[in-house]
Amino acid sequence: MKKLNEVFLINEELLKQFSNMSRNVGVDKILPYINLAQPFYITPILGEPLVEELQEQISANTLTELNKALILKCAPALALWVDFLSARSLAYTVTQKGITCESSENSKSLDKEELAYFIGSIRESAEQATELLIKYLCKCRDNYPRWKPEKECQCSKYIPESEGSTENHFKSVIYFPSGRPNKCGKCGH
Repeated sequence: MKKLNEVFLINEELLKQFSNMSRNVGVDKILPYINLAQPFYITPILGEPLVEELQEQISANTLTELNKALILKCAPALALWVDFLSARSLAYTVTQKGITCESSENSKSLDKEELAYFIGSIRESAEQATELLIKYLCKCRDNYPRWKPEKECQCSKYIPESEGSTENHFKSVIYFPSGRPNKCGKCGH
């Protein structure tokens, strides 16, 4: 059985679906970057308790429907961060004779400026996908009680005041429940 820190929140199919990687890129070249991207960019958003829950369920093949939905929300951000971290390394190979640039008969490698632009655009996309993940978690936070981000996600910018709150700030002997079910009505789960 794999250790939990070896269980990734994305599989090869989702990674290639949401990234710029060619279908023929070997997973062995990508794994080190998943191993970096998940703890650097996704774990701080989800928090350790929720990541551990997801990893345990993935390991046991018992993902709940809510956690399947969360994995699908994590996939674009994680795939793009893997893309961002691996872009330079996939273009170049370190060998005993030095650093070489991969090439083929049917393609041309990017020059330094083109590569810098490409990596910059991947970073922007990864940041946007991360923002969408945070927005999803904020709107559906009632469904993920183990969601404990490492820093404040500022959910208030995603949930307008007019939608109200699930917290009861009114102190009275008469309590009027909000009538909202425990499930998140905004995310469809």
